[in-house]
Amino acid sequence: MKKVLLIAIGLVLVGCADKKPLTPAEQWHGYCVSVGNAARSITLDRQNGIEQKQAIEHATKIEDETTRKFIFGIIDTVYALPIDQLKANPDAEREQLKQKFTTQCLATPHDQLPKYKSF
Repeated sequence: MKKVLLIAIGLVLVGCADKKPLTPAEQWHGYCVSVGNAARSITLDRQNGIEQKQAIEHATKIEDETTRKFIFGIIDTVYALPIDQLKANPDAEREQLKQKFTTQCLATPHDQLPKYKSF
């Protein structure tokens, strides 16, 4: 019983410990994962019949220039693909595009982390 109590107290203390701040590389990685998630969401929207005009209207509301460039690039790519291709294996297409844009983002030079909301 004492061991269980000590383990529980230890877990509580670990959970309360301060997290170390993320390095700039870790922050950029998190941002790029978010960009990949946006690509997956935009692809899903296209698969569900959302028109490019609507996607563009929504994207114009993005204030951060870096994020806006990524999102418009994703929209251009996703809407250039044949809808039959996107619907043939929808899950695989979403994951492939998510990975493509995450990787592309990670390879993009950057001076600072953009201000963004997670997708």
